[in-house]
Amino acid sequence: MKLLTCNAGYLLGYENVLWGYVPPPVGSVLGDTAVERRSLERLCALIERERPDVVSLLEVDQGSHRTVTDGQFETLRERLTERGLAYGGRVANKYGEAGVVPSLPFFGHLGNAVLYRSDRTTRTHYLSAGRKRLVLEVELTSETVLFVVHLSLGARSRRRQLRELAELVETRADGREVIVTGDFNSFDGSDGVGGFAETAGLEAQVPGETIPSRPLDDLLVSSRTLDLFFCSPELPVERCDVLDVQLSDHRPIVLETG
Repeated sequence: MKLLTCNAGYLLGYENVLWGYVPPPVGSVLGDTAVERRSLERLCALIERERPDVVSLLEVDQGSHRTVTDGQFETLRERLTERGLAYGGRVANKYGEAGVVPSLPFFGHLGNAVLYRSDRTTRTHYLSAGRKRLVLEVELTSETVLFVVHLSLGARSRRRQLRELAELVETRADGREVIVTGDFNSFDGSDGVGGFAETAGLEAQVPGETIPSRPLDDLLVSSRTLDLFFCSPELPVERCDVLDVQLSDHRPIVLETG
């Protein structure tokens, strides 16, 4: 089975300013039609080339003023169908199903998603800490379950999220093999990711650096490996790589199991 994880950055492209530390001021607020269309084409081409069984897709816009689509998730599915690749899937708001943030006109359209080539049961969970709280649970097979996350930028919230995520994985695994993937925002390199793996009984599969090098990184961050896979020790991993495609400020990662 092949899994692709991609932080699409709402298809706003990788055109940051101040050496990559600040998003494009106009595009990040108003959107950019040309950039969005180019990014969508790159993402479609990547999926067509890799042909993954499952795509974990972070940061998609489901209809805010920034996108020219009726929803990036459905538009992506339609474009893939035109290329002969039929994917089902699920998209959900990343901030929650109730409360102030998801009810706002802009934030209510921002989500994470999964695409899959055969029908799979998908469930949503929301962690109690942080604003980005969504966990997508996907039954890959009767013996394997996938969890997709995009954790908080704040180190304190992220540590709480990792503890809660470990508990969720233990509860929901029910004896099955587990894969956890997503954007862990682990800039400091030692914010509890290792503790999460140990508590959850998983092994880290590190593809490499998933964000490009920037001039001040030695002063500001300890790690550029933000996107990861965590797998049950029994799961045979045949490939774990960073893909050399710049769709956003993150590079996609891929995992293949036997």
